[in-house]
Amino acid sequence: MVNTVKSLEQVGRNWIAGWNSRDSEAFSRLYAPDGEYVDPSFGIRRKGRDFVRMHHELWWKAIPDFVMKERHIRVADRSVVVEITAEGTFSGGDLGGGKMKATQKAFRGWTIAVLELNEVGEIVVCTEYYDRSIVPGGEQPPFGELRL
Repeated sequence: MVNTVKSLEQVGRNWIAGWNSRDSEAFSRLYAPDGEYVDPSFGIRRKGRDFVRMHHELWWKAIPDFVMKERHIRVADRSVVVEITAEGTFSGGDLGGGKMKATQKAFRGWTIAVLELNEVGEIVVCTEYYDRSIVPGGEQPPFGELRL
């Protein structure tokens, strides 16, 4: 049973490491068998390990130099809030079945992911929040006051 702050923080770190790894199968095993990945910015919901694995694979095909870096990890009950910066170049395949064309542009953005866990520390729901205008289109914030 996952119940210590350190164990919960490690789940967050494993999630970040999973995004930084090209091992989509290992990444999908961080999720419960019916776990969900939710991206409200693009209206994406992937349910089940096979779809989480597919999502990870598609992302790596589109952003082959992707890097995610930890900023902060916060824990409460069986939830982990992961704050990260993400960067890469949208230089690979298109996303969304061709609806989002590769821009060949580099991007860097700030992201928050909320990981809801079951009693054994598997991700039941991951909801990822970020500014859609930045990731992965390459657009930068208009005022640039926040340094990532």
